[in-house]
Amino acid sequence: MRIVLAFSNDSAADKVRLMLEGAGWDIDNAVCRSGAELIRRLDDNDEAVVVMGYKLPDMVVDEIFESLPAGTRLVSIVKPERLPDIENEDIFVIPLPVSRQKLISSLDVFAGHVSETRGRSMRDPEEARLIEQAKLLLMERFHMSEQQAHRFIQKRSMDTGAKFVDTARLILET
Repeated sequence: MRIVLAFSNDSAADKVRLMLEGAGWDIDNAVCRSGAELIRRLDDNDEAVVVMGYKLPDMVVDEIFESLPAGTRLVSIVKPERLPDIENEDIFVIPLPVSRQKLISSLDVFAGHVSETRGRSMRDPEEARLIEQAKLLLMERFHMSEQQAHRFIQKRSMDTGAKFVDTARLILET
């Protein structure tokens, strides 16, 4: 799977490129500077992950996501105050500041590389049950969709540095 960077700021693009290349990710050589350029670069048959900020000169992240070929995944690195502005739940959001480790582990999880890169097996049935219960609790208590509940647990896990299943346990205990 290749990574396509889309940033209007050269410094931000260089920082992200260095972080990801150091972890062995296959990064496109050129950085897309606009939404139109990004959409032209992606091929319908290509499996890619786009890593970008909140906006490019011609489009914001939600508009770009709607224009991407099916199967393309989108990761947006944003300032915390921009989090509520991203409406599409299929966009994986990483709040700033982002460390190298946080970016790489988030991308590994998002792109499904955890089992390949770390040799982890499938989730234990008891852990899966706890996670499902936590999602159900969030769905009932806060009227979230399943995707929203999953994203909430995922974000809380990343923010605290806790394992996904440990965050689910905490949600069930409160």
